[in-house]
Amino acid sequence: MSRSIYDIDPAGNVLTTYTGTDSEKETLRSEKTDVPLAKAILYAFLPAGYPHTVTSDYLAYQTYDSLQAFASSITSLLANRAVLEGLGVGDSSSSPTGALILKITGDTISRIATILFAHRMGQAIEPECKFYRFLADIFNDSAQFLDLLTPALPYFPKLGVIVSAGVLRSLCGVAANASKASLSAHFALTGNLAELNAKEASQETVVSLLGMLVGTLVVRMVEDKQTVWVLMVLLAGVHLLMNYRAVRCVEMRSLNRQRATIVFREWLDNGTILTPAQVAERESILYRGRGNMSSKTSEYTGFCNFGTYGDIKGWNPRGFHRYEFEAPGYFLGVWHRGGNFYMRIAMKEGGTRPLSAWFDAVNHAYHFDSALKDGLESHYENEMPLGYVSEDQKLSIFAALTAAGWDLDLNALETTLPIRVRVGDGKKGAPLPEKDPAHLGLRESKHD
Repeated sequence: MSRSIYDIDPAGNVLTTYTGTDSEKETLRSEKTDVPLAKAILYAFLPAGYPHTVTSDYLAYQTYDSLQAFASSITSLLANRAVLEGLGVGDSSSSPTGALILKITGDTISRIATILFAHRMGQAIEPECKFYRFLADIFNDSAQFLDLLTPALPYFPKLGVIVSAGVLRSLCGVAANASKASLSAHFALTGNLAELNAKEASQETVVSLLGMLVGTLVVRMVEDKQTVWVLMVLLAGVHLLMNYRAVRCVEMRSLNRQRATIVFREWLDNGTILTPAQVAERESILYRGRGNMSSKTSEYTGFCNFGTYGDIKGWNPRGFHRYEFEAPGYFLGVWHRGGNFYMRIAMKEGGTRPLSAWFDAVNHAYHFDSALKDGLESHYENEMPLGYVSEDQKLSIFAALTAAGWDLDLNALETTLPIRVRVGDGKKGAPLPEKDPAHLGLRESKHD
């Protein structure tokens, strides 16, 4: 009986075809599939099994990322030439020792800045990776514009500019490397994170080489300072535009503060669940990432964040109404004055997930139009807050979110070290019994 057998890759492409019969005496014939040269070269720069081993937004992101890297390579050469001129290259009257001191000072302070920035912002980068990926290139371009100033400055102002540019590059390095790692983890679908990073390095190598070749022609042809500045502005604009388009097309599956607010507001408005692709079209890259919320009519606006129990109890600014809620899994503080409000959530140890607390905060903000006009006490009807959503309803919402493609196991809401409140009865380490989930405590105070 004759039959055909095929070797296929994860993408379903046929690599080799085997033909023959079940008879052991007949030689098995094999034929390898010819791959066009252009396609073979392309496969060398794409993850194995593409497109089935990466997310659907991978190619769009990498295309824009390559274009921005090309523009950045040219601007880097123009900036580096200015730095060398500022350090005295080609000037016989310049002191090599002075140039060395400038270089050492800049490198020292930039490395200290790297440590401080990684310590201060390290935990915020993954939840807000799109923001920090774009912010990294803003830092980088700002540093390059500072580099252009170095040839025209005297020694000590030049030192300040070099140090400032070095600090900006350090911030860029931390933000770019950490955010790229988070984005790569998002793109990798089959445990191929290492291979995906390796292929990205290959892509960047080719793009950087092309950029250096073009940049070499540019720096040889462009000497006029005014022309250099005009060219830098144009290239930096292209660089930032491509980077912005790159992060805009990424469809993250984790719910950070902004994405969770967009999803929950849509459910409160229309009762529908948005997919990651739909939210990617709505979310902002540079704005509204601080937990911004608003009421149904947007008459009341403010923002929410996670904190400690002391944050809720200890802050009582003059002129603000302060309300304290206690739920089984968290404490919630609300400060309100005029059309502005501020909320802080303190999660209890072993309580509900942060996403559930954030849903309640969005729900509180959504009903501020009716609640805050007469005081937050009017927020309650039959011992239930206005617009109250039961735990069973929230479980149904979270199940619908999972079905829509969201990964609820990733905690992308807290951008600092997660702090939990341990509630005891006066004996150290002894927790109080949990309260009825339907009950929320409310206390109000005002500091005049």
